[in-house]
Amino acid sequence: MVEEDFKRQINSLSKVIDDLDYYQILKVDQMSFEEDIKRAYFEESRIYHPDKYYTDPPEFQQKITAIFKRVCEAYRVLSDPEKRPFYTKLINGPDRKKYLRFDLRLLKAETEKAEDEGSSPLAKKYYKMAKTAIQNKDFKAAKINLQLAIKMESKNQTFLDKLKEVIDILASRKGL
Repeated sequence: MVEEDFKRQINSLSKVIDDLDYYQILKVDQMSFEEDIKRAYFEESRIYHPDKYYTDPPEFQQKITAIFKRVCEAYRVLSDPEKRPFYTKLINGPDRKKYLRFDLRLLKAETEKAEDEGSSPLAKKYYKMAKTAIQNKDFKAAKINLQLAIKMESKNQTFLDKLKEVIDILASRKGL
């Protein structure tokens, strides 16, 4: 049986978990190293693992399971060197609450819908080549193609944002 203090903690956490970002769930800083995130994940997953509470009431088990799933979700995103910078950028932006849960399919659809793919034929060509390179995880080629697209249209915010994203990914890979 679970202690009353822990039950109150779980009840409180289950009420606010939808308002927490992945860093808050794992109790780490946004500048944390990969090892810190991994350590935090193992600590939190040990605390909230549903198998530990199989004898408790079903309502309590559901809350624990929901918290545990969110801990796992946080680790999946924050341990991925490509998703983490993108997620961090989104939660530090103006629509923070909208992006607390990381759903890559929705984000890609939304990004593609809002993209300005350029007005000059050459800029469009380089931008499409960059997008293909990103899909193929060839971030160096993507960077070069985006730089070329930006030479054609230096004020295109989509190109500039995508280049920053690619540079962040390359920087995070360099640090590994």
